[in-house]
Amino acid sequence: MNRLESVKVAAVQFESRLGDLDGNRRRMLVLAEEAAENGAKLIVFPEMATSGYIFENRREIAPYAEPIPGPTTELFQAVAEKYSCYVVIGLPEVDPSTDIFYNSAVLIGPEGVAGRYRKTHLFAADPRWAREGNEGIPVFSTKIGRIAMLICMDAMYFEPARIAALKGADIIAFPTNWVGEKNNPPSKTWALRAKENGLCWAAANRWGQERGAQFTGGSAVIGSEGEVQDWKLSGDGIVYGKYQPSYNNRKERILEFRKPSAYHDLLLHPYLWKEGATRPTLPQASFEVCAAQLSTRGTLEQWLSNVSKWLELELQKNEENVKHRMIILPEMDITGTEETEAGLEFYQHSLHSIASKYGIYIVASVSKNIDGNRVPTAFLLGSEGCIGTYEQVHRDGLGRGGYGRSGFCTLELPFARIGLLTGGDAEFPESYRILAKQGADLIAVSAGGTESYQSWMQRIWAHENDVIMAVAEPSESGGSLIFLHRQLDLEGQPDREEVLRGILSPEMTSIARSRPFLRRLKNDLYDLLVQNKND
Repeated sequence: MNRLESVKVAAVQFESRLGDLDGNRRRMLVLAEEAAENGAKLIVFPEMATSGYIFENRREIAPYAEPIPGPTTELFQAVAEKYSCYVVIGLPEVDPSTDIFYNSAVLIGPEGVAGRYRKTHLFAADPRWAREGNEGIPVFSTKIGRIAMLICMDAMYFEPARIAALKGADIIAFPTNWVGEKNNPPSKTWALRAKENGLCWAAANRWGQERGAQFTGGSAVIGSEGEVQDWKLSGDGIVYGKYQPSYNNRKERILEFRKPSAYHDLLLHPYLWKEGATRPTLPQASFEVCAAQLSTRGTLEQWLSNVSKWLELELQKNEENVKHRMIILPEMDITGTEETEAGLEFYQHSLHSIASKYGIYIVASVSKNIDGNRVPTAFLLGSEGCIGTYEQVHRDGLGRGGYGRSGFCTLELPFARIGLLTGGDAEFPESYRILAKQGADLIAVSAGGTESYQSWMQRIWAHENDVIMAVAEPSESGGSLIFLHRQLDLEGQPDREEVLRGILSPEMTSIARSRPFLRRLKNDLYDLLVQNKND
């Protein structure tokens, strides 16, 4: 494909009727023809579009399961051949050699079946009749680009889309039956997966209801920066967008900055068993977290004076008499001083004095010199001194970091396990997953404000890793955050000095600590995440 060409992509929003195989196919053919006549070269239909979605067991779905290739692929190959396009359809598949059923997607091109994907991360209704996919995350080379297919629940985990990107995918065709009360605008999770990997994301969702399930609609085509090009809230119809080969190689830059040698925890599955079997449980206690969004302008002495002033005010506000308290500070750059190590020692000593005075814990970070390189370094202090430290694992957009000699860091306090992140490491979904697998209840991000992530992204990362997210950025950038899904959501405003304060009780944290998302990971699929020829 000529690098200057763009490819028109269509996502078809479609309400399939349960069990109406012939009727669904006829209606889909009309929509496929319409999209193709409008110039779409990739046309994506929803998950289980031919059959409907919610079936009780194998016996009930058996009349609608079909092989690949089969009747549906034959029908739509005629459209693909006539218009020189590709069509992706979600359907229930039966493997003729084993009689096993799969929730599958098929890529149909002018010459016939160009690829197949079997859903690997199953949602609640799927396991009643479908086996988990057993063919990994394939990517298929076509005349319009390299296409991967993922299905619905697969998007709730960063790993499948990342693997597709590592295998060279340009476009993710995403058949889904996304459920929920609303989807206006389209799911931010879809936008995150596109932005994380620099990929085009074509999400074809159904709308309406089926057996009590509410489907959200909101089908969309999303660009490589996570921008929604077109979307539709409800009703049958087609949305269009374009895949434009990136001139700035965004995907390649993202993948180049990864650090696979630090990722081996991604292959572990510590939550197969309840916590307590794999690691000791901590006493359940309430604790307070403060994210100090303060200005980092001025000298180190001025910064420390400002921190002391604000903490003096904030720590007097202990209305609920909480015993355990932790403060997170934004990153402070001390590389301008001639004696960087002396500056770091002075900074840590000063913060230790504050921690001791108030009986609190402090998370902070500095950018220091290592062998002539600037390396952000985070640490956790208590009245007992420095409890732990780590150096930024990834190289960031400013050329800093990339050392991470001891890897990622999770530390145990009397009330919670704390995962430390610098702003540069907070750009990568791998970082959050590793800290969560190390047992972090709370991920504390001490950031400098130059990062490209946004707070909506961190909310999703927190939710899908079953953790509390606490982010401190300078007031100049804003975006400080304390977030626990459906329990607590505080965000700082740009150019405003403030301290966000959240009190977290055992009742609030109990769901996250049960690790519902982490229990459903498919770690046997993720080997590629720790492999990199250039690392």
